[in-house]
Amino acid sequence: MTDSTPDADPSRDLTDTAIDDELAGTVEDTVNALLKAARARQTYVPGNPLIEKFTDELCEKLVTLWDELPHLSLEMDEGNLLWRGREVYSKAIGPDNFAFRFFKDGIRQLALLPGAEEEELAEFIEILALSRQAHGDDLLATLWHRDFKAIRIEYVDVTDEEPVEVPRPNRNAGAGESLEDMTEIDAVLESGAVTEEEAAEFSDITLAEPDLLYLKREMDAEWARPVVHDVTLALLDQFEMRDQERRRQVVDILREMLPRLLVSRDFSNVALIVNELQLLANKTGENDTQELVTSLLRDMSEAMAEMVSEVGLDETSPGAEELAALVGALQAEAIPTLVRAIPAVPSRQTRERLAEALDRLVGANPGYVVDLLSAEDPMLAAEAARIVGRLGLTAAEPDLIELSRRPEDVTRQAAIEALASLGSAAGAEALAAALSDSGRDVRIAAVNAIAAVGSERALPLLGDTIAGSELASRDQGEQMAFMRAYAAMAGDRAVPLLAKMLSGRKWWGGRRAPELRACAARALGLVGTPAARAALEKAARDRAASVKGAVRVALRALDADSDERLQVALLPEENEPEVVEDPVELDLNVERTADDRKEGSS
Repeated sequence: MTDSTPDADPSRDLTDTAIDDELAGTVEDTVNALLKAARARQTYVPGNPLIEKFTDELCEKLVTLWDELPHLSLEMDEGNLLWRGREVYSKAIGPDNFAFRFFKDGIRQLALLPGAEEEELAEFIEILALSRQAHGDDLLATLWHRDFKAIRIEYVDVTDEEPVEVPRPNRNAGAGESLEDMTEIDAVLESGAVTEEEAAEFSDITLAEPDLLYLKREMDAEWARPVVHDVTLALLDQFEMRDQERRRQVVDILREMLPRLLVSRDFSNVALIVNELQLLANKTGENDTQELVTSLLRDMSEAMAEMVSEVGLDETSPGAEELAALVGALQAEAIPTLVRAIPAVPSRQTRERLAEALDRLVGANPGYVVDLLSAEDPMLAAEAARIVGRLGLTAAEPDLIELSRRPEDVTRQAAIEALASLGSAAGAEALAAALSDSGRDVRIAAVNAIAAVGSERALPLLGDTIAGSELASRDQGEQMAFMRAYAAMAGDRAVPLLAKMLSGRKWWGGRRAPELRACAARALGLVGTPAARAALEKAARDRAASVKGAVRVALRALDADSDERLQVALLPEENEPEVVEDPVELDLNVERTADDRKEGSS
């Protein structure tokens, strides 16, 4: 990596000052985007969508910036970042100070050149995010060895004989008159020494047992003091003051504090923060303040959704009020996480609350869940389709039709069920096409949907499917679904075909498989007309036990008097010998049925 950056153009005229003032705001937004991307990489595990989202936002800002600047050159001034002498980042010096991380390792200037966003930026963000770790090389050594081409630095060697002094926080800053004279105390603390006179002055002091017990109680109380809670209350008190700049500072602190609280499962303080912030913002009635709080909740929504969806996986669990506060604070950015996580949430109470929150968010932001219909993850796309169908989002119909053509069975089935809920003409065509789908569950979903919608246009196709030989090769559950749907839609018009399936013979004299005939009998019971009853009574003497049982159930479903009629129907006619099934004939029928199926499939 070179240790020089592109020099500023010396010919720049003073008239460019106004232009630079305008550009400084854009540069500040770009720096904030860089910090947000680094925090996301530091906070979330690799692969989290937030990391990619913030990195993409940074790349977009850089691409826009290249239209105005040949490069972005930033100078490190202790805890600040400067661009052409203008402050674009400032924060109290400490481990979280972005500029101080560079400054303490000797880096004095950072330049990003066009093209950095294409390859090197993601790795640079990762290096920056991991720079706070106690092990490994410092930031300068890591960047120097990496030798980026579009990311350059200028640095000084802090190991020289005259090293650059690393600045320390000013203890007197904002302390007031009571702490003005800190020099003597600092000298003692830094030397670590106490004079003999000072030691002799306190050498004869002894503590009685009650004093020791008192000190121990006070120390235990201090150690047990909820520091995080106290700090949270102090920040909220600062936010309540009528100072918009102070509120921005509080929100910036909370933006870094909340992810740590979520990771540690400190639901109590997280709930306190989100609840109080929303109440205070609404109390002010100021649009700027409300937008400030909303922006924080948007940034935290996905992390909050992830943490809440894991409730019940370990010992930690928020109370009812805490859970309500967290769920109520979720914003539209949490929709993808909720869609993915809700089916696997172990707690029923949490699952119901998250589902309510999801419906609320989708109702206000339908575009988020519609976009998920094209997700690469088939389970995510299928869950989004179920939500679309449940909420009746008719605008998603074209996306559902497209989803019904995807190769995964789970996505096609979910799309078919959602289309049935919407009940449109275009959806009816997709349902009819799904009757011949390659997936068994998809076909059943399609036929059930058609029955629920009552699409007359699909009735001939249902009849052709039942009369064809392909249905005979499918399992009994699918056969029953098709015949039940046909009976429910066609009513008395279904009797001729169903009666033929029940009692009719094929061209060579054999009957259809008992399973298929049993399904036809049950379907006739659903029709419930006199013609259906007559067809059932005619088949009551069928030799197959499964068919006789199906006929009995179907007749019993018609009315309470069917048992007596059934007993009469089962009696042999006068002078008619009782039929005894011939094993040889049964084997022949089995062979013929197998041959018939083979013919139908060919």
